[in-house]
Amino acid sequence: MINFGVFFLLLIGLTATHLNNPPVFAKPGETIHLPCVYQSQIAMHFSWYKHEPGQNPRLISTSYKYDHNARFYHNFENNSRFSVLNEKGVHHLVIRNIQISDSATYYCGSAYSNVMEFVECTELIVEGLKSYTVVKQHSFIESQSGDSVNLMCTLLNQNCVGNHSVYWLIHESEESHPRVIWAHGTSIDQCDWISEAGFTARRCVYSVSKKELSLSDAGTYYCAVAACGEMLLGNGTKLDIIAPLEERDLLLKLTGVQ
Repeated sequence: MINFGVFFLLLIGLTATHLNNPPVFAKPGETIHLPCVYQSQIAMHFSWYKHEPGQNPRLISTSYKYDHNARFYHNFENNSRFSVLNEKGVHHLVIRNIQISDSATYYCGSAYSNVMEFVECTELIVEGLKSYTVVKQHSFIESQSGDSVNLMCTLLNQNCVGNHSVYWLIHESEESHPRVIWAHGTSIDQCDWISEAGFTARRCVYSVSKKELSLSDAGTYYCAVAACGEMLLGNGTKLDIIAPLEERDLLLKLTGVQ
């Protein structure tokens, strides 16, 4: 018998060509719009699916192209937190009063005749740090231009087991917003259990390497771990880059600083 969840993911890999939306980060209580923009003129029906790690995808809603009302299924039926914005060229999923349990990957599909395609894919990560979970990072690293550096982050938790998704974000200045620069999955094989002073916890260590550093790499790097329906954010590592003396002299000349 074919496992529907596996078949669903294989189907996504075969039919979807632009499922690369960046993850959406939200806090409990907020309202978010998950995008679904389509260009096909022949697609007549649209649907949304929710996929949580280790579970089969669940159908959220279906709607007809020219109907502004969507039909909802399962525990999404008669749930006022969920709605669909169905207008020309867009089929957005709206989730109000965000909850930690909303953390999942959401797929938007379009259908015509007997063909089903997945138009958009967005991972929603809801922040919800619990007291028994700690994400630790080195607070400061100083390195020279041209060197390499390893950024590390350690997750300690007591109850959450299973695979994680890890994101690295950089905040370059007060004038800019943090942006995702790396994303990867991890396996429970990369974790171990530790016990110190009567405290037992599962420890997972994540790292990413940056080579041939330049002045533009300076900033604060945050490790964000999506695990067990939570978004766990580290305290951040500030990376300062020291330029060689001759490079600093050149910068001073270019900026007119004496």
